[in-house]
Amino acid sequence: MNGALVPRKAGCWVCDKLASSEDVTVRLFSEDGTRRQGRGATAEAARYVTGMGYAMSSNLLNRRLTHHADHIEAGMTATVVRPGNLTRLEPAGPAHWLDVNQNAVNIGNEALGAIQARIPDMEDKELVAVAKLGVTAAQKVGDWEAKGRKLAQIGDLIRLASGFVEGGDDGSPV
Repeated sequence: MNGALVPRKAGCWVCDKLASSEDVTVRLFSEDGTRRQGRGATAEAARYVTGMGYAMSSNLLNRRLTHHADHIEAGMTATVVRPGNLTRLEPAGPAHWLDVNQNAVNIGNEALGAIQARIPDMEDKELVAVAKLGVTAAQKVGDWEAKGRKLAQIGDLIRLASGFVEGGDDGSPV
């Protein structure tokens, strides 16, 4: 497995501070994916980090690089789950965005019905708020209608500019 593909880890200094933690990772691991060992295993990565302008003691930098290499190595040895071993769970609610929107509309209609039933018992302040809600909804509908007309006008202009006439018998160019 490629160590550069292991996700960043929160709390890892290299992952948190460096824009390209993969550049450090490739310096800590050999091409075959094994971790560099021995004296100087982190030297190339340390030169890279200090070359980017991060100044710290060599002991602190080596600890940070070792911590990064530890979680990369753990990520590369993690057990991979095969798709056949997965159990699909059905979503708790509707799975399609149209269904979700329809549910929201239904709940909104129920809420409006409950508000309408309470109108005789509402105080002036509550009535003003409900009236404002109605005015806002009416304005939204008007905005959507105006936007639809504007889009239709833009479509007509595009057809006109491209040489097509709307309303013709066959829609052929002028």
